[in-house]
Amino acid sequence: MPEESGRVSLARQRTHAALLTDLWNRVCTAAWGRADRDPSRLADMLHPWAHRRIEDQPRYQSFVSGDGFPAELSVSWRKGVTEVRILFEPVGQVPTARAVQDAGRAMVRALASRPGVSIGGYRAVEDLFTSDDPPAYRSGIWLSLACGPEGPPQYKVYLNPWVNGHGREWDTVTRAMDRLGLAAAWSPLARARDAISAAGAHLDYVALDLATGAQARAKIYFRHRTGGLDGIHTLGAFARSYDAERTAHAAADLYHGPIANEPMTGLAFRAGRDGADEANIYFRLPGNAPTDTDAAARITALLTREGAPADVHRRIAAAITPTAVHELVSYRTRDAGPADIGTYFRLPLHTPPATTTPRPGHGWPAVPL
Repeated sequence: MPEESGRVSLARQRTHAALLTDLWNRVCTAAWGRADRDPSRLADMLHPWAHRRIEDQPRYQSFVSGDGFPAELSVSWRKGVTEVRILFEPVGQVPTARAVQDAGRAMVRALASRPGVSIGGYRAVEDLFTSDDPPAYRSGIWLSLACGPEGPPQYKVYLNPWVNGHGREWDTVTRAMDRLGLAAAWSPLARARDAISAAGAHLDYVALDLATGAQARAKIYFRHRTGGLDGIHTLGAFARSYDAERTAHAAADLYHGPIANEPMTGLAFRAGRDGADEANIYFRLPGNAPTDTDAAARITALLTREGAPADVHRRIAAAITPTAVHELVSYRTRDAGPADIGTYFRLPLHTPPATTTPRPGHGWPAVPL
């Protein structure tokens, strides 16, 4: 334990950019046997805010994690391919919600010049998810980078439908989906709003792929405050490829008791469809597995049962713990073949505050990709 505490203390003495770039390359090496082919693409995204030194307390309490650190790492396995990802909140030059929001807007525009990136969908809805006076300590505008061993990187932007006040999130998302040409796909959810709320699910985040083409998605995230597995099934049933029985088996691997720590469901929508295509279920480990070692063992059991590379997961976890700890596991069934599985790592580098500024929907703030 003293050695682990020492590693975390050393991490706090580095800049955000140095630490995140180091962890990113550790994960890439463990996943693919080599570092990222283009180390500048992550460093460029983190400039200039992340060149400040990591302190015991954050200058701005990011909603990305419970202790306020503005980034998380994750790894996913899709059809046997290991993808490495990072999500972060550009926190701006001054610690205010407006500065954080504006830093996110600037970062999206900076990405527009990268090959394969399109911000047209984002530009169409930006005004719905920004405010002259955004709420503090809630999500601003977040970005993610995802890379496989080959091929171009993928980018995504995350938006806050609560930015203009609690109670308006459904109307905000409905307007956004209309502008994105996804009104028909969203309409089954809009009609079932009361039933979804009664099942304990609350609309929480919106994400857009910064890409063009038929595979580009809008993804709507719901947080399950209550309802357990039944509530998850209620939302999952809206997705064409959701398999309730397999999802229940995954939940049993990860939860050895009641599901009561606010899991999430992300529904993916694509143009030309009459409903949601896929449902990602995000099972949360803190408050569930008693230790990070136990969390890793539960993940190994799920990966092994699904035929995913549990050995790769073990290598990745060994490369970055205890600086990073397991936070979430995502599970998505397809029409055929093994499920897509992701693991998410939180970076507990700040001392959680003794008292927390109240946030709308405050609970487990980590956001999945």
